[in-house]
Amino acid sequence: MIHVGIIGALGYTGKELIHYLSRHPVVRIYKLWDNAVDKKGARIDSIFPEFKNIVNTKVEHFNKKDLDVVDVVFLALPHTVSMKIAPSILDKVSLLIDLSADYRFKSHKSYQKWYKADHLDKKNLKKAVYGLPEINRSEIKGAKLIANPGCYPTSMILGLYPLAKEGLLDNAQVIVDSKTGTSGAGRKAATGLIFSELNGNLRPYKINKHQHMPEVTAFFKDELNKSVDLSFVPQLIPINRGIISMIYTVFKNKKKKDLYGLYKKYYSKEPFIRISKKGEVTELKDVAFTNFCDLSYLDFINDNTFLIISCIDNLGKGAASQAVQNMNIALGFDEKEGLI
Repeated sequence: MIHVGIIGALGYTGKELIHYLSRHPVVRIYKLWDNAVDKKGARIDSIFPEFKNIVNTKVEHFNKKDLDVVDVVFLALPHTVSMKIAPSILDKVSLLIDLSADYRFKSHKSYQKWYKADHLDKKNLKKAVYGLPEINRSEIKGAKLIANPGCYPTSMILGLYPLAKEGLLDNAQVIVDSKTGTSGAGRKAATGLIFSELNGNLRPYKINKHQHMPEVTAFFKDELNKSVDLSFVPQLIPINRGIISMIYTVFKNKKKKDLYGLYKKYYSKEPFIRISKKGEVTELKDVAFTNFCDLSYLDFINDNTFLIISCIDNLGKGAASQAVQNMNIALGFDEKEGLI
């Protein structure tokens, strides 16, 4: 039995981790930490009643001494916070999975540019494995520190990888229009996220300036030594969860040939990627509360523009369930355990 601890258990991602880990056959949720609770702590099923008769672990303030009784720790913390405590955890556990952005960049300068903070753990930054299982499975096996990918990058990278791997993006422009639910902003009070502000609305934000854009380009540079000409427009819509990315790949020369087969070639054996029939369209509700990435349309909309529609649950494949998938692979379990 693997003993697991979650730091940041009361956020949306922490709560989602509890959901998936509670049904994992070889995991026991042994420690839950969150400094948002009273110092005396409280049982998780009293905070989130949905866990009644499922999980009754007490939520407490984090104490390093507790690390002696856990094997795996998930960090469900805000960006710039994980790197402050990760070094003190790494040597005490078998596996550390960080769901923030703190270990996703190989370059501390890139991290500093996009997150406006100096990286405090440069020693471990380059040791972290980028946890995108469908592409980095071999590196994830036996890893000690896994950087769980961002939600937008998961949808974009999986959608673009077959084209990038085949060298087809070398002379192409990629334009991504992504829409996401409010849970992507975290469990916090903010004027722009309240019902009266968002209901009946759609809000573009951080146009071509979102911190997940360089995560995508850095991935292709680091993994494939490929440059991707990427423009990215994220938009907030009045739903709780989900990301749908419309990925327009505009080839500079006419490329109207059958690219659909590439997606079958790369992903047909992947348990959590579903390829729709050419021209079919998937919807957000198809992936809600799952670890699936649905890729659809996968055809040209004109002579030189190829459209990929990528759908994921931002709290699932974009965060918690992907982290569990990474744990499964790293520890040698069936990667579907607890997820299907």
